[in-house]
Amino acid sequence: MRRSWPLRWARNLLGALLPPSLQAELTRDLGNYFLSFVFAGPIAALLAIATALTVQSMAALFFAGLALAGFGFVISACSAVRLPDADVDLEDVESRYVLGTIIVAVGIGGIVTVVLRGPAPVFAQAMAVMVALATLGAANGTGPGRPLIALVQFPAISLPIGLSLIRHWPAPWGIGTGVGVLVFGLLCVAMARRAYATNMQLLLAREAQAAERQRLETAVHTLSQAVTILDADTRVVAVNRSALDLLGVAPIDPANPPTFAELLADAPNLQKAAGNREEFLGHAAMLVGTRQAFNAAMHLDDHRVIDVECQPVPGGGWVTVMRDSTGERNAIAELNREVRRCPVTGLPNRRAFMEELDQRLVRSDRFVLLLVDLDGFKQVNDRFGHAMGDRVITRVGFRLRTADPGLFASRLGGDEFAILADGDDAEAAMALARLLIEAVDQPARFGDAEIQVGAAVGVALSPGNGTVGEDLLRAADLALLSAKGHPGSHVCLFTPELKLLSARNAGVDSRVRAALRAGNIDVAYQPMIDLETGQVVALEALARWQPDGGEAVAPDELVRIAEARGLVATLRRLVLEQAAAVVANRDPSLNLWINASVHDLRQPGMVDEVLAELASAGLAPHRLALEVTETALMTDEDACRGNIELLNRLGVGVAMDDFGAGFSSLDRLRRLPINALKISGSLLSGAPGKAAATDIFRVAASLGHSMDLMLVAEGVESREELELARAAGIHRVQGFALSPPVPANRISDAIAMAEAAALAGLRLRAAS
Repeated sequence: MRRSWPLRWARNLLGALLPPSLQAELTRDLGNYFLSFVFAGPIAALLAIATALTVQSMAALFFAGLALAGFGFVISACSAVRLPDADVDLEDVESRYVLGTIIVAVGIGGIVTVVLRGPAPVFAQAMAVMVALATLGAANGTGPGRPLIALVQFPAISLPIGLSLIRHWPAPWGIGTGVGVLVFGLLCVAMARRAYATNMQLLLAREAQAAERQRLETAVHTLSQAVTILDADTRVVAVNRSALDLLGVAPIDPANPPTFAELLADAPNLQKAAGNREEFLGHAAMLVGTRQAFNAAMHLDDHRVIDVECQPVPGGGWVTVMRDSTGERNAIAELNREVRRCPVTGLPNRRAFMEELDQRLVRSDRFVLLLVDLDGFKQVNDRFGHAMGDRVITRVGFRLRTADPGLFASRLGGDEFAILADGDDAEAAMALARLLIEAVDQPARFGDAEIQVGAAVGVALSPGNGTVGEDLLRAADLALLSAKGHPGSHVCLFTPELKLLSARNAGVDSRVRAALRAGNIDVAYQPMIDLETGQVVALEALARWQPDGGEAVAPDELVRIAEARGLVATLRRLVLEQAAAVVANRDPSLNLWINASVHDLRQPGMVDEVLAELASAGLAPHRLALEVTETALMTDEDACRGNIELLNRLGVGVAMDDFGAGFSSLDRLRRLPINALKISGSLLSGAPGKAAATDIFRVAASLGHSMDLMLVAEGVESREELELARAAGIHRVQGFALSPPVPANRISDAIAMAEAAALAGLRLRAAS
């Protein structure tokens, strides 16, 4: 700290030192003051000599000569750097200048001191003081000022003059004038420091600006993009090599730069695109006046496309960037084709299909829209994996595209395709749909696997079924939904009735959801008879909802709506809450069977919810059995297995419902942890009297026996069917021949009716 104190004091007193490069520039600035010193210096020296001669003092004459010599040093230093490229030693020049100004100060100060102390006339004394003060002020208030010089000038000029005036001039004028000279000397020191600081800041700013300009020029010239910098009049200030090469022009003359328009007009690579160039320049001329950024594209003679972007620069001027966008535009065009193409089949995708559909509607074309949905494709994915599924989808797409010339075939997603064909004849459209089904329905071999899928087709006609894309697509979708409701491959043509039915279903859907959320679901109970004892051993609880006293909604539709809307757990809870409370109050040997959705069965917390509901009703877990449809259980085996095994350990039974109505894998059936099979009523209905149907029913029963499962035949509606069930070894039966589903207040009557019918062997009951 002690060592740095003198340095800090000198820095505060003299000002910060300049870097060597700026110090050299400051020294070179002395050349700008050469003429000033040439005229002012000798004049001041001659006045000093004249004053010395007037007072006839050798000392004064000595100091006058000294001042003249000092001016010689100053003028010599300024002369040496007059030319910007002068090859001189700048440190030597700076030393001569500082030495000269110090000598001048000593000489002027000495002359004035001698004059003031001698018997000189007042006029001569005043002249000497004025010359000294003028020299002092001029030297410190101008550009060449240096703080060190000012510090030397104060003791050399201001201090001796001020003290001499105070001592030798009569009071009070001498005192006032002397004090004024001292104050003026101090002000000169401050002025010198301030002028030096200002000059230093200017030099620093100039150096920073030069460095920034150099960096900018370097950056512009090294950019791979073509860049041009223009002034406010759009004249070219700078242009890099990339721009010159792109336009094919020679380097510009900095002394006479062209305008940007002239640069483009002379560009050889734009000669064939003159019209495009003139259009761009006309557009640019309008926007330049308003200082708005703009851009455009120009085509070069070699068919490349150049993007030109012009941005205004604050304070005036422009920056233009020219970029070869040919490859990018080609890539975008290819990308646009790709985003409109299915990556699996190569067919147009939904986006491309909607664009084609809208274009045909705008042209008012008469055409047919066919929606094709594959049947059995999910089983392909489940059995062979998604890689095989992609191969099947690709094969189907090829068949649809080539089924008939002129078809526009696209894949909308998943296993759904859309076909557009010319014409609006309904019969021809149906014939085309059947042709598509035949094309899809052909078996296809992939290695050792032979795969066959079916298809459902919905057909809509334009303009008859819609003049807006969404309307026509909705019509075909409704027709497809109707076709999928039929077994096997089917074709359906849109009719207004389908729209009315859809509206009705939507209304039912909305009201069922409201009823589920409000808990307004009723439960009906159908007895299940043990064929060995003839006693009712269980009640199946069936969800019912009868809106506004009208026709009741079928249980299957209730489940479908609940599953589609994520309310299946709510439906199961409502049924179980009511049914468990009813059965818990009856004979302990009476069990409860309820339908469960596979969507509910695979939820992690489902088992805990069931146990909580049973505990709340006071019904033991072993008195409950859950029924899950064959198709759902077979397709979601892995998702359901954990909950099924847990239910079995807790004593809750699990039965496969509608066995024989779907497509069972016997190997997977063997692995499922189930307790019972409910054979579908579709196998039993009409079986008596038909040998083949009877044999099928017996095979289904035999399969259940071989797996040691409880067998339940549902849908028993005649004595013959009941006898066939007994003969096949079925353990339990239920159906309208015994008792229809009844409300809770009629359970006792239904039980009595079912047991009586079982004992009598026949008791037909009409559905109610």
